[in-house]
Amino acid sequence: MFSFFSPFPFLRILGLWVIGLLISPLGLILLVPVLWLASPTRRSICGLLLIGLAVARISQLSAEFAHHLPKHDAFVFQVNQTPVHGPSAWKIQAKIISVRHGKQWERVHALANLFIPVKGAAPRFGQVFHVYGSLKPISEPLLPGAFDWRHYYALQGIYSAAFVPIQGLKLLKDASATPSIFERMRAQASSYLHQALPNGVHRNVADAMFLGMGSTIDFETRQSYAALGAIHILSVSGMHVGLLYLGLQFLLGFLLRFRPWGPRFYFGLIMLVLWSYAALSGFSAPVLRSAWMFSVLLFAQIFRLRTHPVNVWAFSGFVLLVIQPMDLFQVGFQLSYAAVLGLILFQRPLVNMWSPNYWLIKQSWELTCVAISAQVLTWPLIIYYFHQFPNPLYFFLLNPLLVLLSTLTLGVGFIFLILAPMMSYFPMAFSSLGHLVLLSFELLHGLMFATTDRFQTVISFIRLNLVELAAYYGGLGLLWHWWACRKVWGLNLSAFLLAGILIHRMGEPLHREAYLSIADKQVVFLSTQGFRGQSNGGASQAWLQSNAGAWWANNQVVDTLTRRWPNGSFLWEYQGMEFVYLTKPGVHRNANNSHLILSAELDLRDPRFLKSWQGSTWYFIRKPSVYRLSKLKPFWPKKVYYLAEQAAVHFP
Repeated sequence: MFSFFSPFPFLRILGLWVIGLLISPLGLILLVPVLWLASPTRRSICGLLLIGLAVARISQLSAEFAHHLPKHDAFVFQVNQTPVHGPSAWKIQAKIISVRHGKQWERVHALANLFIPVKGAAPRFGQVFHVYGSLKPISEPLLPGAFDWRHYYALQGIYSAAFVPIQGLKLLKDASATPSIFERMRAQASSYLHQALPNGVHRNVADAMFLGMGSTIDFETRQSYAALGAIHILSVSGMHVGLLYLGLQFLLGFLLRFRPWGPRFYFGLIMLVLWSYAALSGFSAPVLRSAWMFSVLLFAQIFRLRTHPVNVWAFSGFVLLVIQPMDLFQVGFQLSYAAVLGLILFQRPLVNMWSPNYWLIKQSWELTCVAISAQVLTWPLIIYYFHQFPNPLYFFLLNPLLVLLSTLTLGVGFIFLILAPMMSYFPMAFSSLGHLVLLSFELLHGLMFATTDRFQTVISFIRLNLVELAAYYGGLGLLWHWWACRKVWGLNLSAFLLAGILIHRMGEPLHREAYLSIADKQVVFLSTQGFRGQSNGGASQAWLQSNAGAWWANNQVVDTLTRRWPNGSFLWEYQGMEFVYLTKPGVHRNANNSHLILSAELDLRDPRFLKSWQGSTWYFIRKPSVYRLSKLKPFWPKKVYYLAEQAAVHFP
């Protein structure tokens, strides 16, 4: 009888471990009798034990850090990771050591995200600081469906955040002033790239592509890469490690002929280079996953273990999820492992479907098959999380060229970084190779930007809920079972799932609703009517994509209109309600069913004009001081909102 699991023992183990991570301890109690009655054998006992261990492991991690901190006015923290350079602030993952409650210091064990302005020397890993101020819970999503950063960081044990001004920092304990060997190597490699590439897009992308330093890349460049399905190139990922692995196999392959020491030397050298590059790029999660997976493959190859790629894939995933179970809920982890599994399962069958006679066409077809295979299992996740997808026409037409040019750029860049320390003594040779790196980036970005500037390369406002996501993967599994076993019921059931989703979609009603919020300290009013969405205010494209894109997609919006506010005070109407935005004091004669938005620059020193607005609902762009609020109390309305401290306000 056919079984998906029989040749892949670690696939079964990985599946049981994932079940344990997904269910709660209560779910484990309910699952025990079901599995016991279904299969009361030694295998089921082992399965239950593995699931129980997974539940215990994730419960242990969730209890490791404090979820809530006591009320405090000061705290002490240690820099827990290498700070990330943002456009205007350093982002730091901090380990909170203690907080001050009244006059007493209380020891705590918690993690927090801190943002420190980019001024003066950068904070260093291991430094301990004292800060006057308090940590606040991470904000909830502004709009329904927007990415939930609070949940995202909670899975990593981070529940608080704060912006720390420079003058509020006091250094208690300094870290070692001597950077590590990998930090020095990273800085030196970055300086070589900066000598070869002029300041601008090419240099910023090179820092991200080779060294994982992607904080200086602008939004438009990220959008261009994402629109063509090439966003993975902008960070050190599996593609980079895979290319390095293949290059090392080609260069060091001759060692395999010298037995018995040759294969072991070959294994040690490749492992050393792979993990050194992982350290050089900052041990980012994608690099760790890729380096570990290629290490397992290399070990099996050198020591002649009988392996199947699916079993290697499952083993590497299982080990990573034992060490860090929360990775299961990371988007990057899901996309990485889904793409690799798609390549393992579908790439070779697709290539075998057509065998062109001409070499160039054959290579293009194989590259296209790689792109299709990687997308078979990842496109539902991309739509589910990001609500957009590259236009299939441009994706399949350009992807072979993009893969070729990006591979060429990576190859030339790796050769440049390897040879740069020696070639720096020969200026002409260094300059020539640097120009070659620049030419490769100009070809890649020339094709990419020419396409994204002239064509609509991304389909926006696509939606896929969790049930539909599960139905897709379930239907795909049934199709695979039908193909392998020739069981017609698998094909029929997958067609039934697809039909059910389509019927459900056709019966969904259209909604009309609106939300009021702020973006970049300006009021924003977002609305939907039928298939059209509208944005009023100065929200940037990046803000709209990250906050409003999912809400518009779930409301079946296919087109949007953006309008900017006039200068000064103004008003607008929605569903019979009047909204007034004040930048200067003004009296309102009919305040019934009206909404007053008080701008940050509104002068409230003489608040008597607010008496005419007592029947309105007030919305503060910026919360006034305690003293100013006490002066406003005589004129206080029934409802008040502080837009900077809460989710967007809903208007049905």
